[in-house]
Amino acid sequence: MNFIIPIFVSLALISGFLLLIINPGAVYSDDKSEEKSYCSACQFLYPRNNPKMQHCYTCGVCVTKYDHHCGVVGKCVGKYNTILFILYVISNSGCIFCFYLIIFNLIIMTQK
Repeated sequence: MNFIIPIFVSLALISGFLLLIINPGAVYSDDKSEEKSYCSACQFLYPRNNPKMQHCYTCGVCVTKYDHHCGVVGKCVGKYNTILFILYVISNSGCIFCFYLIIFNLIIMTQK
């Protein structure tokens, strides 16, 4: 049990930091593409070969393979950071589970 807690904490810190610095898949205006589609919210022209693009109204950009905007992290979850987000959620869940185990063990030890 002593080695599990530092693993979960370090995974949570590393994945949280990477979530902050990695582009979630935001697409900006591309003048080189010939076929373009128009996003009325961004008012930009985007490559038409990207059908899984959706606008995030919180960030104000279109994101490729947009999943949701995470309020905890403060960024969108998209094409390039979905796996990091899943790792972040699992590692934080592991931290919370270990915290509850420690509290539960302390309660049992104090009752004897």
